Amino acid sequence: MKLIYARLVRRVFLTFGLLALLLLLGTQALPASAESPSFVRIMNASPDVGTVDIFVDGAKFLGSATFATVTDYLQLPAGHHRVQAALIAKSVGAVVIAQTLSVQAGNAYTVAAIGTTSTGFSLQVFVDNNLMASGMAKVRVYQLSPRPVSVSIATGGVTIPGVLSYPQASNYIRLPANLYTFTVSSTQPSLSLLDQVTLRTNTVSSIFLVGVFHGTPPLQLVVVQVKGLPSMSGTGSDPNALATNASQFTPLAPWPLGVLALGGMSVGVLTRLWPFSRQRTRGRPPRLYRTLLTAVVALALTATGLSLASTTASPTPAPPMRLLIPAIGVNAPIESVGARSDGAMETPGQSPWNDVGWYNAGPRPGERGSAVIAGHLNRPGGNPAVFWRLRDLHVGDTMLVVAAQGKTLRFHVTRIMFYSPQEAPVQDIFGNTAGSFLNLTTCAGDWIPTQHQTALRVVVYTALAGQTPASTPTVTPTATPQNGLSPAGTYNGSMYDETKQQTTNISVFIKQSKGRADFSGTFTVTSPSRGAYPLSGKVDLQGNFAFTVQQPGGQMPLYFYGTVQHHQDGDYLHGNFCSSSTNSCSVNTGYFTVGARY
Repeated sequence: MKLIYARLVRRVFLTFGLLALLLLLGTQALPASAESPSFVRIMNASPDVGTVDIFVDGAKFLGSATFATVTDYLQLPAGHHRVQAALIAKSVGAVVIAQTLSVQAGNAYTVAAIGTTSTGFSLQVFVDNNLMASGMAKVRVYQLSPRPVSVSIATGGVTIPGVLSYPQASNYIRLPANLYTFTVSSTQPSLSLLDQVTLRTNTVSSIFLVGVFHGTPPLQLVVVQVKGLPSMSGTGSDPNALATNASQFTPLAPWPLGVLALGGMSVGVLTRLWPFSRQRTRGRPPRLYRTLLTAVVALALTATGLSLASTTASPTPAPPMRLLIPAIGVNAPIESVGARSDGAMETPGQSPWNDVGWYNAGPRPGERGSAVIAGHLNRPGGNPAVFWRLRDLHVGDTMLVVAAQGKTLRFHVTRIMFYSPQEAPVQDIFGNTAGSFLNLTTCAGDWIPTQHQTALRVVVYTALAGQTPASTPTVTPTATPQNGLSPAGTYNGSMYDETKQQTTNISVFIKQSKGRADFSGTFTVTSPSRGAYPLSGKVDLQGNFAFTVQQPGGQMPLYFYGTVQHHQDGDYLHGNFCSSSTNSCSVNTGYFTVGARY
């Protein structure tokens, strides 16, 4: 009987060991809506045109474009445009190039000024593709040297496919990130040019060949690198799948899986070769206990590996803290996410259905550029997830990002668009640097079983409208609050305790006499427990408010402070809270948002 038990234990551990080993091996590893602008960068590749100003449809678009320089991507409305290059400070009266160009919404372009005095000047247009090659570098070469010369370009044992004639651009090639020596060679005339370029992971590099073969200015390579852009993430779930609220499986880091594999297989071997031999000896029961002890130790090692798995990931920028959208009842923690191996933006992994994910390779909310946050539409089986109502937002709606130390950034919705995944204008969504933007995205449309995704993506574009400082505001009471600043009314919403990592649903009722700054009311906890407590506070002319909620049983009062946020569908209150008997917070306990539609 004991031999049977021994074999059973051995098989169980060997099975788990092999399973862990398999997991270990497995872990190694554009037309769009007319609402989107196009994105254009200018390259002055003409050695004779000099420094020029660029005019689009008669208005100055860019100043002082010098030879061998490339601009950042600039916004240009989609459609046909009259583009002119004029000598610097000479206005359109000294035009050296005039050409009509057509650009499509959401696309990125390189527009190169080329030519010489003898051949004439013109604009050459190239359509760019800045989607990343995940884990690799992407490279493209532009042959813009103004001679009818064909060149071959090679690097690191790889030759750019095809011979490039003037003015042409190569296809994009993918290379591992590294330092490369690019060799440009030509037989007619004979020439060889070498230059070193460092290619970085998840970037798109453009290498421009400019200058004159055996002339002035001399031939040179101009290298420009931009961050590669991810494709749209899949944030929908199969509505016909088995309903679940569980978190998705997260692959373990390699070394804890190695511990699991080694522990499982070692115990299997030990149970076969040591205690449970076929020999009949006295003292078998103690050996059985030692075998079981060995199994327990192996399981402990495995558990230790699992507990440390989450700490082995590469460090990523700390995310903002929470996203609040009062109009649709979102109050969600923000996770930091990157790009998957296929180049798509990742989705939240810690709490996939309730959290949202900020793309950490882009700017943080509030910084210049386009910050992007994604969240799931639904759970497997069709139950709603965090962005279930994202499509219900309207232009002008407000959302808040709570950053470190309680600083709050306020964004206003500017447009809401629906795209198919393949036609989403990623340059506009991820790469628009014309301001400080926050773009939210989730899935929409019907579920397509053969593609394991929904037919559409919804993108809510927002722009930064302002921010609230992290320090506790000083509330200066006034005897005559202005109309619209009086917070009297009933507000529903939630408060989040960071110390307990707990969300509590609350209702705040405020009554206020006309012409007075002070107010009173009731603070009601609706879940997970229930209770109603008196509150009292004050508000000033700027909408800064503070109120205290008395706690039962001699507990420390709760102190709430913040600002009245105005919304087209009604005001709401947002701010911080702490336990305090001094009507101030030295350290915030958490955040709260309540409103008429929350």
